[in-house]
Amino acid sequence: MSSTATEVITDALTTTAPSADDILDALGNAGYRVIRPETGPAWTPATPRSLAKAQRAAELINDGKTLQQVAVEMRMSLRQAERYSAAAREMGLTERRR
Repeated sequence: MSSTATEVITDALTTTAPSADDILDALGNAGYRVIRPETGPAWTPATPRSLAKAQRAAELINDGKTLQQVAVEMRMSLRQAERYSAAAREMGLTERRR
């Protein structure tokens, strides 16, 4: 059994097509404390005004705008544009790009 984190990660990487979850699982099974990343956005719109902003951000993103362009057009910071974009994606308002 591996004892150092490096050995555990190296062992996990030798499996076929390892994923980040595989590595975290291996570390957890080896006794290391593992903190999983959050899923979904940390914030979701709760008011009609913020919901409208999320919908507008989704429209711009679906039109091919970058987050920087969304921020400029909506007159908000890049961080705010990222938040509205994440909320719109979580609500299923953005189209998947191939």
